[in-house]
Amino acid sequence: MPGDNPSQEFHLTPRGWISGTRMEFGTVQGNTVDRPPDAIETWLEEMVLSYLHCADVYSWRLIWYDPSMRQRRKGRRCGGNF
Repeated sequence: MPGDNPSQEFHLTPRGWISGTRMEFGTVQGNTVDRPPDAIETWLEEMVLSYLHCADVYSWRLIWYDPSMRQRRKGRRCGGNF
C-alpha cells in the first residue's frame, strides 16, 4: 500500500539540502518539518523494496518545485532537462 514504506522529504535550498518530514506506515516520525521559504525543489525518497540479505531499494521523485526557478533555468541553456 502507498504510504506504508518509510519515506523522507528533502528540500533543495540555496544553502544546500535540508531534511524534511520523515514518515513510516503513514505516520510522521519525529517532528513535521515545513518546507523552507527559500526552497527551490522538494524531493521524496521512498523505500521501494526491502531485502533481508542485501541493500534496500529506494526511489526519488520530485514532489514540488518553485515555478519561478523553472522559468529562470528554462531561459538558460545548461544542458539539463529541467
